[in-house]
Parts: sequence; C-alpha cells; structure tokens
Amino acid sequence: MKSRIVMLAVVAGVAIAAQDAHGLGTKEKGCLVGGAAGGVGGHLLGDHALLGAAAGCAVGTVVQDQRQKKDDEAKRHEEEQRKQAHRQRRHDEAVRREEVVRSDGTRSY
Repeated sequence: MKSRIVMLAVVAGVAIAAQDAHGLGTKEKGCLVGGAAGGVGGHLLGDHALLGAAAGCAVGTVVQDQRQKKDDEAKRHEEEQRKQAHRQRRHDEAVRREEVVRSDGTRSY
C-alpha cells in the first residue's frame, strides 16, 4: 500500500512538472502526461505499466495536437474579428467625415 502511495505521488509530481515545463514542446508534454497516466493505469489493471505508458504517450500526443489546433484556430478567429472591427471603425470614420457639410454647401474634412 505504501508503495502505491509513493508511486501515485511521483506520478502526480511528474504530471504537474510536465504542465509547467517551458522547455518542452506541446507534443512532448502530452506524451509525458499521457505516459504517466497510462503507466499508472496499466500497472493498476494488471502489471502492464510499460504498455500503458506507451499507449498513454501516443494518446497524450494526439490529444495535445488536437488541443493545439483548437487554440490556434481560436487565435486566428480572434485576430480576424479584431481586424474586421478595425476596418469597420475606419469605414465609419470615413463616412462621418463625408457627411459633414458646411452651411454653404462645401464639405468640411
């Protein structure tokens, strides 16, 4: 029982460290977290820790890749909305400038 508690603490420490590791790429983080979770799962389900770690690494990499694509798409969408709002503001300002007409009929800019 004591060994399982120690192993769980080590796995939790590795998972937390992987989330804070700035030197690792996103796929490496996914592999590290997935491998740790898969290793624990494989060990608890029948002493297949290495097989579980390998499968967890593969799944973690795929999940992290999908998360990265989703985040990139959200950033692209946000940037496009910001550009569209800027274009609309410039257009509105131009229209307002054209609408300003002096009392003698000449336009004021």
